[in-house]
Amino acid sequence: MKNILFILLLVSAACDFPKDAEGSWVDAQNNYLKVGVSINPPFTISERDSLKGMEIDLLKKFAGKENLKIRFFEGSESELIKKLENYELHVIAGGFDKKTLWKQKAGTTSPYDKEHVFLIAKGENQLLKKLETHIFQNSNK
Repeated sequence: MKNILFILLLVSAACDFPKDAEGSWVDAQNNYLKVGVSINPPFTISERDSLKGMEIDLLKKFAGKENLKIRFFEGSESELIKKLENYELHVIAGGFDKKTLWKQKAGTTSPYDKEHVFLIAKGENQLLKKLETHIFQNSNK
């Protein structure tokens, strides 16, 4: 009987794992995925009031697959990092390499091309897991 109870506890605990400390995944599902964009061609390009680039395309595909609406917010890296730290953004795109100095203030995804990553608010593990799953499924390995 104790073994069955232990297994039930493990299964129920695993259902919500991993969790987001500030609920970014739920917020993105209920509202929209808030993406900060630092312009850095060819990763992120601003052209005639629209955003383009390989990272913008990857995030749009992710949002489409997960049925998320998406909003982009352009800014400098330092402005966007402050918003990420305050959970006003979910993700930042801008051609950041995996050794970025912003690692002290933000989490990073796994590289989507062996070198470049997205920045994500620290502790938002469910959103990170979803985005990394998409990256792994769509990366050029």
